[in-house]
Amino acid sequence: MELKASYKHDELSTYKMIADHYPDIKLPLHTPAHQGIKGESECFDDLIYSYDLHFFNREGFDHVEREISELYQTNRTFFLTGGATQGILIACAILARKHKRIAIGQNSHLSVIHGFILSGLEPFFMPSHSLMPTDAEIIQALETTAGEVTALFLTHPSYDGITTDLNKISQYCRHHNIEFIVDEAHGTHFPFLPAENLSAVATECDLVVHSLHKFVGSLVQTALIHLPKTSTITEAEVLTAIALFETTSRSNLLLLSIEEAIRLAFGDERRSLFQKAADHCHQLRCFLDKWGTTLTYDPQVSDPLKIFLYSDRATGHEIGELIFEQGIDYEYSNDRGVLLIFSFQNIDHDLLYVQQVFEQIYQIIAHKEQIVVINENLSGRSPIIRCSPREAFFSNNKKLVIQEAKGMVSCSCIKEIPPCIPILIPGEEITDWHLEKIQLDTLVEVIN
Repeated sequence: MELKASYKHDELSTYKMIADHYPDIKLPLHTPAHQGIKGESECFDDLIYSYDLHFFNREGFDHVEREISELYQTNRTFFLTGGATQGILIACAILARKHKRIAIGQNSHLSVIHGFILSGLEPFFMPSHSLMPTDAEIIQALETTAGEVTALFLTHPSYDGITTDLNKISQYCRHHNIEFIVDEAHGTHFPFLPAENLSAVATECDLVVHSLHKFVGSLVQTALIHLPKTSTITEAEVLTAIALFETTSRSNLLLLSIEEAIRLAFGDERRSLFQKAADHCHQLRCFLDKWGTTLTYDPQVSDPLKIFLYSDRATGHEIGELIFEQGIDYEYSNDRGVLLIFSFQNIDHDLLYVQQVFEQIYQIIAHKEQIVVINENLSGRSPIIRCSPREAFFSNNKKLVIQEAKGMVSCSCIKEIPPCIPILIPGEEITDWHLEKIQLDTLVEVIN
């Protein structure tokens, strides 16, 4: 069976394994899905199906992961085909081997709570001024719970690109024997940018989760788990936890996509494109500086590939509509502003066009009166946790509209999308904050 690839396929270990798997087989008589033969499809050609031959088990794929570990300079990097969510569930299972109460930020992804439900872990939401806690707030929270909270699961950077001092946090955790795990799903491009944009894989943390499709160019559902050089977690512990959340028939197409995207990203040509995208963002920030607060960006967003655009003359949704009318799609908008994400695929023409659109938007809104827009990132709650998420999730419950449920304990997960941050979790008491944040006719499950 002949395989073709446009990108130096002979350099990809995964490709070699697929191409050599059945060199002499004339008639495969096994599971049809693994025969590498096209079915009835108007969307996919024979090439796609030819990659999906009989699956490789994880042991047979070990050498490929170790080659990638050398590129990331980690103790070990593991490929995942269930997305960063799979990585987070695995991380929670690992934490449960010796921890009970885990510190998390209010910007944690919903999958962290799902991991707590599955593993029985209990969350401690660190008090913070905004959804993304600062290094000082994190260390203060760990100080006040010394001995009670023994691990930290941090979402960093935030979905909209806010960062904090990971080195300071990791050193504190190491000194106080606190296991430190980082959900770096929205920072998978950091390893390919200059050293000042430090990725968690280079710090003294214990495990890092990456989502490859977001920035590195791999297919959706591809992800990585890294054990940094100083990790206290063993390969055996990760493999034990992976077995709980991994299908027995991983997609060869996804595995091939992972290896190809990573090897490209570590190449000089792709690295230069990452840097060029960062330079474009810097130029756009400088371009916006001339207009003051009429049209500007959030300086807290330190991710070099993101711009959070806002104005004191229009809401984020209004700006988003103006941008969309000019044929530019964006990541998301809220009342305050619009998140724009750039990548290695953006060219010089894109930069010039965005500048033109910014100029047009400025001309439209400059004459308008100033408005006051509340920063939603500063409206975080102080969750009252009455029982563990697992206990509440599996308890006897009844359904009520939320306006009738104040003071009761939730069995439901309610989230904001994007970025899939929970605003009510199982085990949390329903308070006035929830009644202000959630539509009053929303049905919720509460402990009966």
